[in-house]
Amino acid sequence: MFGWVDWKLKFSSANVDESQFENELPENHVRRLAFEKCTSLTQIPKDDFVIAADTIVVLDNMILGKPANADHAYQTLIDLRGRSHWVMTSVAVRQGNQENPRLEFCKTEVKMRNYSDAEIIQYIDSGDPVDKAGSYAIQNRSFHPVVDFGGCMASVMGLPLCHLERTLRKFDNYEETDWPKICQFHLKYACPITDRVIAGEEVG
Repeated sequence: MFGWVDWKLKFSSANVDESQFENELPENHVRRLAFEKCTSLTQIPKDDFVIAADTIVVLDNMILGKPANADHAYQTLIDLRGRSHWVMTSVAVRQGNQENPRLEFCKTEVKMRNYSDAEIIQYIDSGDPVDKAGSYAIQNRSFHPVVDFGGCMASVMGLPLCHLERTLRKFDNYEETDWPKICQFHLKYACPITDRVIAGEEVG
């Protein structure tokens, strides 16, 4: 995806405790983690951007994390089966050693199909759920767990590129990039909210 743009990218894992605070709302939790990840790096060159993101899956106001084991993944997929839930992603962007990153928040409703127990087991055996919040990947074509969703597919995958682009455009020396077009080309998805997001609407 990044091959179309002349960016020099460096990827780093942030050493951040992702435990949820007592009585912390999911929306606040995901925003806090993105903020903490973004500010965890120090001594950044003044013209460089730090981009951090965090994504959570929320069912009945409860955060469904990454599965601890196969049994956990199985139960999570059973809980999600045939139901709608929310995928929430927050993106934080700062330039250089700026203290307060700019934050974006994207909330997408996702409806799962009524897959069978046998399909769940086959999917778990593939190993794909291991590092996935909610134990699934929307882009998995063999399991294809999602029957419908309203909003940003890239956000459900972990990084809403339209929201990222509109945030980057708020920095004076950023050169605009057509991330929305790149995103839709690679995902083969005609996003219905791209123009609204770039225009500043709070949709996801």
